[in-house]
Amino acid sequence: MSKLFKEAKRLEVEEGVQHEPAALLYRGRREGVGETLKQWRVVQGWWRRPVEREYFQVRTESGTVCDLYRNLLTGVWYLQRIYD
Repeated sequence: MSKLFKEAKRLEVEEGVQHEPAALLYRGRREGVGETLKQWRVVQGWWRRPVEREYFQVRTESGTVCDLYRNLLTGVWYLQRIYD
């Protein structure tokens, strides 16, 4: 099962050298990223409202798997989904 947020939650993320997530702050807790499982980029809507995002599916050091993304236009991070 997973929890897909209807609206992605803004997230504070510590970035690595290549802007990959190194740690995230969620609900007042810092979680180190133990492993990146997947990485993909979405670019669409250039003719209307552009969307450019870099997604990461990560496993935190405590074992939680989640999908998060960085808005490439603003640099802001969001949490999209948490897997049980």
